[in-house]
Amino acid sequence: MNLRVDWWHETNVAESPRARWFGVFPRVPRVDIGLPKTVSAPSPRAGPAGHRWLAENLIQEAASLDAYRNGIEDARAIYSAGAYTGPTGCVDLSSHRLNDPMPPTRTAGRSPSGTSQHELGGDDAGQVIPLWKRLAYLLSAPSNLMLSERGPVEWPSSFFDYQRDGIRALLSADALLLADDMGLGKTIQTIAAIRILTLQGRLERTLLVVPAGLVVQWRKAIHAWAPELRVSTVQGPQRAWQWAAPAHVYLTSYETLREDFTSNPQSPPRKVTWDAVVLDEAQKIKNREAEVSRKCKLLPRRRAWALTGTPLENSVDDLASILEFVAPLEEGATPERLFPGPALLDRHRTLQLRRKKAEVLPQLPPKLVSEVGLALIGAQRQTYERAEREGILRLREQGEDVRIENVLELILRLKQICNFCPATGASAKLDDLVERVRTLTAEGHRALIFSQFTDERYGARAIAEQLHAFQPLVYTGDLSTPERDTVIEEFRRSTDRKVLVLSLRAGGQGLNLQEASYVFHFDRWWNPAVEHQAEDRSHRIGQVFPVNVFKYVCEDTIEERIDEILRRKQSLFDELVDDVSIDLRSRLSSEELFGLFGLAPPATSKPDAQAGAPRDYAAMTGIEFEGHVKTLLERRGWKVETTPPTKDGGVDLIALSSDNLGLETVVYVQCKNTSTAVGVEVVRQLNGVLATKQPGARAMVICPAGFTEEARRFARGGRIELWDRHDLFQREAT
Repeated sequence: MNLRVDWWHETNVAESPRARWFGVFPRVPRVDIGLPKTVSAPSPRAGPAGHRWLAENLIQEAASLDAYRNGIEDARAIYSAGAYTGPTGCVDLSSHRLNDPMPPTRTAGRSPSGTSQHELGGDDAGQVIPLWKRLAYLLSAPSNLMLSERGPVEWPSSFFDYQRDGIRALLSADALLLADDMGLGKTIQTIAAIRILTLQGRLERTLLVVPAGLVVQWRKAIHAWAPELRVSTVQGPQRAWQWAAPAHVYLTSYETLREDFTSNPQSPPRKVTWDAVVLDEAQKIKNREAEVSRKCKLLPRRRAWALTGTPLENSVDDLASILEFVAPLEEGATPERLFPGPALLDRHRTLQLRRKKAEVLPQLPPKLVSEVGLALIGAQRQTYERAEREGILRLREQGEDVRIENVLELILRLKQICNFCPATGASAKLDDLVERVRTLTAEGHRALIFSQFTDERYGARAIAEQLHAFQPLVYTGDLSTPERDTVIEEFRRSTDRKVLVLSLRAGGQGLNLQEASYVFHFDRWWNPAVEHQAEDRSHRIGQVFPVNVFKYVCEDTIEERIDEILRRKQSLFDELVDDVSIDLRSRLSSEELFGLFGLAPPATSKPDAQAGAPRDYAAMTGIEFEGHVKTLLERRGWKVETTPPTKDGGVDLIALSSDNLGLETVVYVQCKNTSTAVGVEVVRQLNGVLATKQPGARAMVICPAGFTEEARRFARGGRIELWDRHDLFQREAT
């Protein structure tokens, strides 16, 4: 008699019930799972005696495993009592649909044992759990066994004890903020939990939202740690079929989710209730007013997990915004609004699981942080002093009309001069860096160099050009995803590549770069948590050398003055989260900002003006700048669409508006976040694109760095409008 029973088989017959046949194996099998939307268990093919033998045999084999002992007697009792048998006389699970109502699950907290707090064998809030689900639960492998090396699930490597604790916390919680230190394996813990819950039938559809640059890395990690799970990667211009494809995990980026989550209830991300929604680098939703933040929180979900090493960056409001997501949400419901206060801190303590490297990985090599103070000399010092002197004079001349953005613009200019002299290219930082890189590479080490700027005059590309002898690679936000992947693979593969130069925002999160043991912050980002994230690209599991971190600060400059203020402010945040960060614009008061230059703020500089302070455009990636412009136009009443990146013809955004008479205005927008002024060639090219569009359409080029005089002359009198930094400031303030 053939007693072989498949765990799953796929069917497209609409009438077939969606059910599962659960079996228990005393050895390590390979578990194959089909597609969640079309999976069902076959009806038993053997006769009644064979079915009964199979059920009894499975229970007897399970009894030989210590991990099953607690549930065996209950399972045997259910079977022996004949409480539910199918038409053939066996305990028939295949005749019940899996979409029967589930009992209420808890929305907060977690059990140290890794099991749910409600009892699967009884009533919960007055609801009786179906008998077949109780039996299925009793016959399924417990979580502890599935995490064991001797259990029924194969893992590519063993887990650390703290990782097992994290996985159990995820398994037992439908709301969790996993805030481990960077480098402790939040990705692995999350994938393991998703895999176990999917194998147990508790998850069918999981939505995983990650930064665009980490999509490929997550896809590879899922393939390694959960090879039987079907993954649909939602990206690119043809996404409709990717959302519709049957899969266990739907992997997408924040930018794609923002575009595909529309006001239409049938838009792919919102037309289903997700069994779990996971946000990686959840600080992306720290601003509750941002479009992507609002849309993430509106996703219907039964479980909500947020992953971030820095849940608090600028203020307690950041934490409140993230925690607004960390809760299940029924379809059509509104997320709860949270506010700073004792209730928020209590909720934070309930939902957050955080472990530090020093606590759980004492064997990890230390991270040694040094601040390198340098004096500007020669032409660089003269240029800096002249720029600061003239900038302060202009601020004073503006009197009561001076705005905070004028101060921020001067700060940005002075920081650039601290990197490189614009007149001669001299750089005290570069001179020191070259000597250090020469020494460490001679000793067989490799280095990561971070800069908040990306351009050829002051940023990552300028640094790489000066370090050409070490064959550096450059990783910035304006690279496409395949180009970024190629850069990382080349750095890992080729030992001849001694240096990787990265923009802080593009390369400071999600990457695993243990090949390097030296990290340099060429210029300081006024957000310590972002710097810590960047350093931990190297200081993480797998690192075998101590990681040396060097932070450059030019003496007697704006860098040194701001650093002193931030040191004083850091202690104010340590009591909330041990690894916090501070944003210059939002955490320094008007008095402190103007005080950097010995000035008093004008009487008109009120808190609301500060709250509307503009972004640091130089720190934005191209996609981030497009998103900022899109939000700015939408606030002014425009309906804005983003064009596919490969087929835009130079047009990034299409803005539409209708007047009271129903006449529609269309504006084609090109966003250029470059460090130098845009030339006439860009404007002329957009003018050619405009000629192919409908009559009456207009165009707009937006570049914070401004435009050449020739570009402005070409645009005058035509249908092309030019916005520079000051135009953006003006729109942001109104």
